[in-house]
Amino acid sequence: MPAPSDHLTKESRHSAGRSVRGRTTGVRIVTRTAFSVFLITACVALGVLSVPQMRKLRALKEELARAKALESHVEQEKHQKRRDLNAIRNDPAYLELVARDRLDLYREGEKVYRIERK
Repeated sequence: MPAPSDHLTKESRHSAGRSVRGRTTGVRIVTRTAFSVFLITACVALGVLSVPQMRKLRALKEELARAKALESHVEQEKHQKRRDLNAIRNDPAYLELVARDRLDLYREGEKVYRIERK
């Protein structure tokens, strides 16, 4: 038969093991909860900090779109001016037309009627 001291020692070891397991489970629950709270807080902070950056990005994209539209318009004007210059240099009929229109020139016996806009 086991000695009474052996019996108490086994019981005390057994109850100590239960209390350690209980404390470990409690620590595990607290750790998981704390980690979950940390993750949620980090996600919210990241979201809050990214909102102003997203607004700035949207504003920059709009500004870029306006700049591209202006650039396209300027390119079209540039091509039109090049065509006009080429026509003035190489097409005498166009040159005569422009000169008559801008300088109010006309040939003898010709009647010119102008409609002026107000």
